[in-house]
Amino acid sequence: MEEDYRVVMFEDPDSFKKLELLQTEIWGRNETVPYHMLIAFQRMGGVVLVAVDRLDRPVGMLYGFIAMKNGEIFHYLHLCGVAPDKRAQGIATALFMRLREYLLENGVEVARWLLDPLQIPEARLSIHRLGAIGKRYDENFYGSMRDPYNRGLDSDRLEIEWRLNSRRVLNRISEATELDVEQLLNEGARKMISTIKEGLIYKILNYRLDLRADKILVEVPSDIGFMKKVSISAAVEWREVTRKIFKKYLSNGYLVTDLIKEGEPHPRYYYLLEKGVSED
Repeated sequence: MEEDYRVVMFEDPDSFKKLELLQTEIWGRNETVPYHMLIAFQRMGGVVLVAVDRLDRPVGMLYGFIAMKNGEIFHYLHLCGVAPDKRAQGIATALFMRLREYLLENGVEVARWLLDPLQIPEARLSIHRLGAIGKRYDENFYGSMRDPYNRGLDSDRLEIEWRLNSRRVLNRISEATELDVEQLLNEGARKMISTIKEGLIYKILNYRLDLRADKILVEVPSDIGFMKKVSISAAVEWREVTRKIFKKYLSNGYLVTDLIKEGEPHPRYYYLLEKGVSED
């Protein structure tokens, strides 16, 4: 079936102005990147990719630029979003795949970005579907933020690295199979968090920071936005506890290698952290 969208790179300045409206639709008025900055990114070595529908209306976008950190040059992806009425149609995946193609065509083999590890859709796409890995955890990276997506919690971020031609990435983009939590536990993996269900949400009962295993499983809420509405105190506790776990284990040589979905129709989610595995 023909897709209802295509991925393009804008050239005309008036086209870039449409992206301000799209950003407002996705993130709210306070988070809009001015169109003239997007033009500069595009024309000065960055990348601005746009998904447009059959009426040429922008329905998704991403942008980033070449960056350097600790002497390493890579592509830094700063923003990716899809219009609310067009989500779950594969648009974000298509944008990332076109980005991968474009970067490889231009000799760039590593991309990095930041994500909130409590935001399941973004993390599932990045780590499970695309095969990127989590390497570093930054506490309250942006400080207090006002948009609905971030409001109420510290802006913690997981740094993601996407090695575009690695075996891990090639395997995931061809077929992202789902690991089985019970099988991992039978093979020696350990759960870090115990939970209890109260009403419509799971709350943390207790957690451990002293477990030793090559593979550990870190549960996270299935919908942190819903949890913030039901119990902001529970959401804050999830942030604080997962922060402690990620910071300790990533600093001790673990990598975030997957975000596993377990059960239907009300799935639960577990990050898989592994020690002694190749980044490729």
